[in-house]
Amino acid sequence: MANGFAGAGKKSAQDAPASASFNRGIAEVERRLRALEERYSTIERRSQVTEENMLSSDRKIRADIKMLNGEISELKGQAADMTDKIKALIRELEGFAKVEDVDVIRKYLNLIEPLGFVTQNEVERIVRQAVDEAIARQVSGEGSEKGQE
Repeated sequence: MANGFAGAGKKSAQDAPASASFNRGIAEVERRLRALEERYSTIERRSQVTEENMLSSDRKIRADIKMLNGEISELKGQAADMTDKIKALIRELEGFAKVEDVDVIRKYLNLIEPLGFVTQNEVERIVRQAVDEAIARQVSGEGSEKGQE
């Protein structure tokens, strides 16, 4: 029993510095453990904030994508509408006279000169004027014949 178990309850002078050294070691380990726990808590909070920011950004991006998809759909509809209108305009323009056709008509009009023709109103006016003059001559001629008798 001389191996030191019998005197386990007694403290020797040699055990005191070892015990103090052991206590300092434990205190150092506790201090380091608290620092590591604090760092871990800080990292965990930062991770949580980062995750919340990512979720918020994800929601915002999804909303933006949804809005852009709606605008793209609207633009596609407008483009299709414009395409239909342009096709209708082209069909309408195909019914118009071509430059060559207008040139042919211009040549015929220059050849015929329709502005030299008289209108029905002008003919009626000329005939009425001629009839009035003839009647006036007859009336004036009858009056001069009566005066000669």
